[in-house]
Amino acid sequence: MPSLSSLPPELLIHILSSPGITITDIITCSKTCKLLNTITSQCKINYTFKVDHPSQSTWKLAKHLLSTPETGERFHSITVTWHRRKPRKPKTWARRWEWTKGEKVKIAKICKKWKITDVIDHICDGWNSESLVPFLLCFTPRLKSLDYGEVVLDMIYPSPTAREGIRISEYGEGSSYHWEPRDKYDDGWPYFDCCWESIDLRTSWFYSALNQNSLLPGLSSLTNFSHRGWVEDGHWPGVYLSKVMLLPRLESVSLRRCYPTSAVRLKPPADKELKSPIKRLELIKCGFDQRELEYLARFTGSLRSFTWAPRGTLDREQIGNLFLQHNAELVRDRMVTELAEEAYESSDEPESDSGEDYESSNSGFSSSDEEEDEEEVEEDEEEVEEDEDEDEEDGYGHVEIDNPFRTI
Repeated sequence: MPSLSSLPPELLIHILSSPGITITDIITCSKTCKLLNTITSQCKINYTFKVDHPSQSTWKLAKHLLSTPETGERFHSITVTWHRRKPRKPKTWARRWEWTKGEKVKIAKICKKWKITDVIDHICDGWNSESLVPFLLCFTPRLKSLDYGEVVLDMIYPSPTAREGIRISEYGEGSSYHWEPRDKYDDGWPYFDCCWESIDLRTSWFYSALNQNSLLPGLSSLTNFSHRGWVEDGHWPGVYLSKVMLLPRLESVSLRRCYPTSAVRLKPPADKELKSPIKRLELIKCGFDQRELEYLARFTGSLRSFTWAPRGTLDREQIGNLFLQHNAELVRDRMVTELAEEAYESSDEPESDSGEDYESSNSGFSSSDEEEDEEEVEEDEEEVEEDEDEDEEDGYGHVEIDNPFRTI
């Protein structure tokens, strides 16, 4: 059997650049021998950007890019997954990231260069790793695909009580829970607001970056963009869709479960003559109304494929004819407008690498979830108590910051 080293370098690069290979796999291979170290330095990177994951992998990547910016040129695709802090699941509580003074200076310099100064304080603050998305796009000029996932804007989701939010904040800071009410009327919300002043951001940082006049490097070569809506209705920034569709090399846009509100509808560009270059458009269970769909039909002119599974009772035939009328290369057999919504139910569920689904209700927990959470917390408390006993036996004493399960 031929050895790995006997394979042509081009074949090894092709294998290690396949979508199933993660950046961790590439780093591991690079440490095995000189040959693979050389090969992996030429491989494309398909990166999973884990927002607020306890591993802090996104912060570590940003730190790496500050010292080795050429790594960003190898990024081929980015898939964003959302792992916000859950009030009743302490294992999801990501710590606050700390930058050195020199790193903060570098961050500010890069953000000013690309005119994304609004994000500087949020990156340096170290809480919301989603703010790193536009920063990462400053380093990735060869990026081809961006899947923004199913967005969870709140840094703590579902909505916490004031004491839960304070508890998570102080744990993330590495301090013990010490807040006490100042008087009988103090419910904790003023202090909560001090801890989480940026928690109410209503637009993702990626879309905010589209407001800039200059195009970020990571958007200059982008060919595929997808977005699977929001965990809660009412946050879809329809005002930015036309800006996404006008990216110079974009070919494919896929939107699922995006529901514009009456206050934030789809907004066409000021120049009515502008046309989107995209060739494939997929709208699955999106809440666009008749007027918005008519605008999209006129705004596109190069479509070769159109898939539409609507919500509501819009006239599918009429909408289909509009897209055929304004897209000369679109033919009826490459246009699907009558798909059953049930066919997309399984693919529309929120996903998490930890196997725990985000809940869309205000409370975020069903009765069965509460029972499971209580059992999990009880088990974790027992583990913490055992660790405390071991610490006392070893003479190290109890370290409060390692116990996030204190009863409030």
